Amino acid sequence: MAATPTHRPPAEALDGQFTPIDAETAARWRAAGWWEGRSIRSLLTEAARTHPDRIALVGHRTGGGRVTRTYREFDRNARHAASVLASLGVGAGDAVVLMLPNRVEYPELVFGINGLGATYVGVPVAHGERQAAAVLLRSRAKVLVIPRRWRSGDHLELSRALRAECPELEHVIVLDDDGADLRDGESLWSDHAGVPDRAFPDPDPGRICYIGFTSGTTGGPKGAVHTHDTLIYAIRRQAEHIGAAAFGEPMVQLVASPVGHHTGFAWGIVFTTMLAGTAVHVDRWDPAWGAQVIRDEGVTTFFGAPTFLQDMLDTDLAGDPACPLSCLVIAGAPVPRSLPAQAGAALGAYIAPGWGMTECSIAVSCTPAEPAAIQRTDGSAFTGTEIKIVGSKGEDLPPGEVGDLLVRGPGLTVGYFDRPDATADAYLPGLWFKTGDRASVDEHGWLSLSGRSKDIIVRGGENIPVTDLESVLSDHPDLLNVAVVGVPDERLGERICAVVAVRPGRPEPTVASLAGHLLAQGFSKHHLPERVVVLPELPMTPSGKIQKFVLREMFQ
Repeated sequence: MAATPTHRPPAEALDGQFTPIDAETAARWRAAGWWEGRSIRSLLTEAARTHPDRIALVGHRTGGGRVTRTYREFDRNARHAASVLASLGVGAGDAVVLMLPNRVEYPELVFGINGLGATYVGVPVAHGERQAAAVLLRSRAKVLVIPRRWRSGDHLELSRALRAECPELEHVIVLDDDGADLRDGESLWSDHAGVPDRAFPDPDPGRICYIGFTSGTTGGPKGAVHTHDTLIYAIRRQAEHIGAAAFGEPMVQLVASPVGHHTGFAWGIVFTTMLAGTAVHVDRWDPAWGAQVIRDEGVTTFFGAPTFLQDMLDTDLAGDPACPLSCLVIAGAPVPRSLPAQAGAALGAYIAPGWGMTECSIAVSCTPAEPAAIQRTDGSAFTGTEIKIVGSKGEDLPPGEVGDLLVRGPGLTVGYFDRPDATADAYLPGLWFKTGDRASVDEHGWLSLSGRSKDIIVRGGENIPVTDLESVLSDHPDLLNVAVVGVPDERLGERICAVVAVRPGRPEPTVASLAGHLLAQGFSKHHLPERVVVLPELPMTPSGKIQKFVLREMFQ
């Protein structure tokens, strides 16, 4: 384990980023072992030293093909990635954005970025120009890594539009070997094969190593800042909470959640490496294909939204005594209370509902160490993490009462990048973080979510940028008023519904017409409304605000 001999106060280590975490609190967490004082990169170094010939990465790509990496190869390729980025002028504190599908090169680049002391930022490969530009601008990204194309998208052309908007973006690296018509500042990853490998000092564990962008309700996406310490705390506690052996010996994890999201990064990449397991990356999710990959690779575990689990139950994995799955952690969207028992019986695996957010990874989950009844809740808090429920005046509520969920502990974000206002607003005295969720805690200390106070939609585990959608739809010439709300869906948790009032004499919009309007403004296909409801007028407060709770009640 590579530890730094001294520890700088949090504010100093974060290069001036505002954080409410003071030196005394940081020292207490270090003394308790919650902040280990080691880097993300050291996890790969250790795994490669102890299991050099174990398969670390498997990649399955659409259209066929399977590639593998041993831990020795994984470590070597990560070191080369760091050397390539350094040759392009990337240094400690610089942001590198990966906008790639789930491929074995992704974790190699992540550990290369972190080994260099730079900051990793992920953008889901399916995002459109609008969402990607917001992340690149806010993070001040220096390098962007993309596929030449992905499905129907031309990512090279997208990157050119992004460079025009993002003056600090100096380099675009194309992962695929199609070098036709590249321009200045654009290169193929293979063009850098001859860059000599360099050694780099182990990064300061108190530095920023990752910025996870999350769709908020106002002001565009916010970047939750994490250090090596905060991330390693969360993944270490998850292994202890459930028991590392439950995930398989060794663990083989199906990485189907997009690695550009926090779930795919923290759990698919970092967690698997910490346990020296095998990460099986699939570049798309298809239930039948996924079931075959699970069998072929002997997959033992999975992290993701309930949607994936519900899809698995519709395959021939259900009821198969040879199903290799042993533990599935389900978080990122509301979990139907009957699902864990049903899925556990069908798959022969332990189903662990959990709660978390980009700001704290997973901080609460079910565990087989507690009675089976816990699986009808969202679980218990990790050691070192505290949760509580408060009323409208900030008063502590007794067990069973629903209120606002607060959390504090060593796995929380240390702040929002370049947003001291948002950071100050998120934390209450005593370092209690306002999650924006409504919940209750029972007499066992088990958490049960009951809804969200933040105005977001969670579709299949992904936060949908409601405010951005409403803002652009409000510019549609046929619409007088618009509100975007989530409507319940058994598979995805929620689907996106646009509730609109139409201008007199204008045609009623359709799903297709609104989709065309949003796509033209750079939105991702994943963020398009799937239902349109036309009302004569939208319910309003006396001050002119749309009463969204009235609309939501219409769809319950």
